[in-house]
Amino acid sequence: MKKKIVVTVFIVSALLLIVALSGVLSSLIIGFVIAYVLDPVADFLEARHIRRPLGIALIFTVIIGFFALFYVLAAPVIGRQITAFTHKVPAYFEHLQKTTIPIVRDYIQSHPEQMEEVKAKLQSVGMDILMPVINFMKNLFSGTINVILSILDLLLIPVLAFYLLKDIDKLTAWIAKAIPPRHREQVTGLFSEIDRVIKDFLKGQLTVSMILAVIYSIGLTIFAVPMGIVIGLVAGFANMIPYLGLAIGLIPALLLSWLDAHSVAHLIGVAGTFTVAQILEGTVISPRVVGQKVGLHPVTVIVAILLGGHYFGFVGILVAVPAASIINVLTRHAYNWYIQSEYYLS
Repeated sequence: MKKKIVVTVFIVSALLLIVALSGVLSSLIIGFVIAYVLDPVADFLEARHIRRPLGIALIFTVIIGFFALFYVLAAPVIGRQITAFTHKVPAYFEHLQKTTIPIVRDYIQSHPEQMEEVKAKLQSVGMDILMPVINFMKNLFSGTINVILSILDLLLIPVLAFYLLKDIDKLTAWIAKAIPPRHREQVTGLFSEIDRVIKDFLKGQLTVSMILAVIYSIGLTIFAVPMGIVIGLVAGFANMIPYLGLAIGLIPALLLSWLDAHSVAHLIGVAGTFTVAQILEGTVISPRVVGQKVGLHPVTVIVAILLGGHYFGFVGILVAVPAASIINVLTRHAYNWYIQSEYYLS
């Protein structure tokens, strides 16, 4: 019970610090999320008389082994799809030249008064595309430093996760001791509910994402979409952030399907794959896997993701739904406290 208190306090504190230090704290937050998810496994091993550092090392070894096995099994298939796609790229460009350029030319000829406006827009688009390249070349050295720092951040995440996972009990004892005994039961109940909601969301969303990845991959493979398995896996696991998989998977799948097959039937098949997957996710998969434990309306989820991305960038998108879940729990408890207060009853 005490551990749930420290976990929730840490999450809430991290979310508040994101406002000012989202870039700096991103590695720490990701490391903590990993530690938070793996903590029950570490506790299970520790209860079997396996020292915690050794248990954590075993957990990390199993995870690395799983990814290595996935790489061995999936890499050949994905590699073949990528190779086939690269061989078809010239044909895609040739198709675009034969179909798109005549349409643009006919449009300009039939609308000569808009020709200058079209030219200006094209020049503007050209500069918009060119400026990032110029800036990249101009800041090549600093860009290289940023790449190195990004790699170091990635390497830092498992280290942070290891030490957070190892010392989470000490943090628990320290924070639990700071809670006044007269409020401990009430605070524990609140944090226990928040802990349950977040755990249910993480476990449920991961399961849902894996199922969607399989559905997307099978559907896109049936309709012969180039790199269908790659798109399916990316779109599926991107659904850890609700609706992101649909947003980043549908357009590339439709575009590649059209460039490869030039068939409306294939487009309908691709759109149908994503539609069926979303219907199943909303009516069958999520209700059975996640249920109503998170307690957030779909509109609330979408608004939370949009606000998180707008104000805090990618890290904000990652934590949007857990943060909204925490706010939902706190709001519900605050409302219950209000309707039971003397101010309301007087």
